[in-house]
Amino acid sequence: MKLRIGRMLVGATALASAALATTAGGASAAGWDHSFGPNMPGSSGVRVYVEERGDIVKLCDTKSDGYSAQLEIGEDGYSSYTYSMSVTTGAGTCKTHRAADGAKYNLDENNGVNFGFWAKGPNSSASWENDR
Repeated sequence: MKLRIGRMLVGATALASAALATTAGGASAAGWDHSFGPNMPGSSGVRVYVEERGDIVKLCDTKSDGYSAQLEIGEDGYSSYTYSMSVTTGAGTCKTHRAADGAKYNLDENNGVNFGFWAKGPNSSASWENDR
C-alpha cells in the first residue's frame, strides 16, 4: 500500500483512548476482522467494521436520534487524516470504502490505523495494526 504525506497525527487524547479501545472494542463481528462501537459514556449511534484485506471500512448509523454517524481515519506517522466519511441517510444505513476505491482509501501495510468516530455524544476512538 502506498505512502502518503500530509496526514494529521491523531491527538494524544485520541491515542490514549484508542489504546484502551483496542482491547475493549476489538471483538470481531461475524465476517469482520474488527468491530468498534461507542466507548465513551454518553456516546451512541455509531458502529465501525473493518476488514484488513482490501482495507474495507464500513461505517453504520445505528440509532434514530437525528445525528449522522461520522468517522475520521488516520495512520501513524502522517500529519493529517487519511480520509473521513459520514452516514447521513438515517438509522440502519451504512457507507463503505475499500482500497479499490482509490489511493486515499489504500491504507499502509504494517502501520497503525486510528479511528475517531461519533454520532450522538462524545467522540469514541479505536486503533489497530494493519498487518494483513
